[in-house]
Amino acid sequence: MKKFALILCGGKGTRLWPLSRENYPKQFVKIINHTSLFQNTIKRILPFFSSQNIFILSSESYKFNILNQIEELSLSKKTKNNLRRNLLLEPLPRNTAPAVLFFLKIKEELIDEKDLLFIFPSDHIIQPQEKFISSLKKAEQIACYDKLVIFGIKPKYPHSGFGYIVAGGRFRKGFKVKRFIEKPSLKKCKELIKIKALWNAGIFCFRKGVFLDEIKRYSPQLLKYYFQKKEIFLNNFYQLPEKSIDYAIMQKTKTAVVVKLDLRWSDLGNWDSFFEYFSNRRGNFSLGTTYFFKSKNCLSFSQSRLISLLGVEDIIVVEDSDVILVMKKGFSDRLKKFLAMLKKEKIPQVELGLTVWRPWGYYTVLIEKKNYKVKEIGIYPKKAISLQKHKYRSEHWNVVEGKAEVTLGSRRVIIKKNESIFVPRGLKHRVFNPTNRITKIIEVQIGSYVGEDDIERFTTYEEI
Repeated sequence: MKKFALILCGGKGTRLWPLSRENYPKQFVKIINHTSLFQNTIKRILPFFSSQNIFILSSESYKFNILNQIEELSLSKKTKNNLRRNLLLEPLPRNTAPAVLFFLKIKEELIDEKDLLFIFPSDHIIQPQEKFISSLKKAEQIACYDKLVIFGIKPKYPHSGFGYIVAGGRFRKGFKVKRFIEKPSLKKCKELIKIKALWNAGIFCFRKGVFLDEIKRYSPQLLKYYFQKKEIFLNNFYQLPEKSIDYAIMQKTKTAVVVKLDLRWSDLGNWDSFFEYFSNRRGNFSLGTTYFFKSKNCLSFSQSRLISLLGVEDIIVVEDSDVILVMKKGFSDRLKKFLAMLKKEKIPQVELGLTVWRPWGYYTVLIEKKNYKVKEIGIYPKKAISLQKHKYRSEHWNVVEGKAEVTLGSRRVIIKKNESIFVPRGLKHRVFNPTNRITKIIEVQIGSYVGEDDIERFTTYEEI
């Protein structure tokens, strides 16, 4: 019997806007010690799984974010290669039940009916690691009895955004699930808490065969193409109903067992839960530089600016490079509706931040005016931008960290820290980082047009 981990990494996470955007959702945001929630998920489960059995499921939109964040981790070359190789991309998002079926179909030759599969969200905080690993071991033992194992958290307050688990009698090191109620009303939440119901942590463990049997029993429409050829399944994946594991089987199954997680946990589902987790109900709390004066119960998140809060209560302030959100505590659940309004008005900041990720690294727009633009460009070790030229603009590159090998026409030049080079309009050029550390460049574009579509490429990112 083998065990596999599947990290689901396709969520948009817009409830932590503006820190989280559609092109850079919350699982990739570096919240704790310059490490993202996705990176912490990998580090958390590595002691329990072989890296060759850890798979990541996402969409094409986040491919480069994932590959770059794997590269940033302090892991062995072999582990990184395994994780990169195990990145799978869904044709389109269809929720968690179809996502698991997609994985099982793609890897059907690898995974046997008796093998165990653990499903992990990529955007949770779970501490401490030791207790979590201990809980995974309990789930592993229980799942071997052909049970569907879920993980429960003791609720801190009524929350209608979670599923609730009503536990029954003991089963091994867990409890049989009497009822599973997905996202009940606030009134029902209060009733469930009184009978000691648990929050659903969104983590699952089961045998492949057990999962497929339960899907067949309770949501057979999801298996319409599963037992056909792989090509037919993939071509018809878009037709599968959008169903979560919770709705597809957990509300109906008779084989579920819950393992209680006695640790600190949060899905950081909105700014109120973010505040609750990090502040630990201590009053004002800030990440970044903030000064509070005669202010109570306020959260401040600052990326770069100084934030000053004077004489206010129950306020959440979030500063990102191009957006500042000021919101009253308790309004987090209305943020989604607010963003829908902004999206209807075609406000670009809803979806896009100023940092864009590429296979070779990233760029951040620092200043943009009609005839000029300033960027910070980060190029990862041994990576290069494509060979390219521009019709309407020239560029001036200033190396501020590391070293760059610059191709200008037919010549190559090494540019070190505090050195610069001019790239004329219309000249073929590229940058390669020959070092083992990131290279950072400040790029100044000047021309009649500085849009991102003024580019003619002659090679791909990979061709050095």
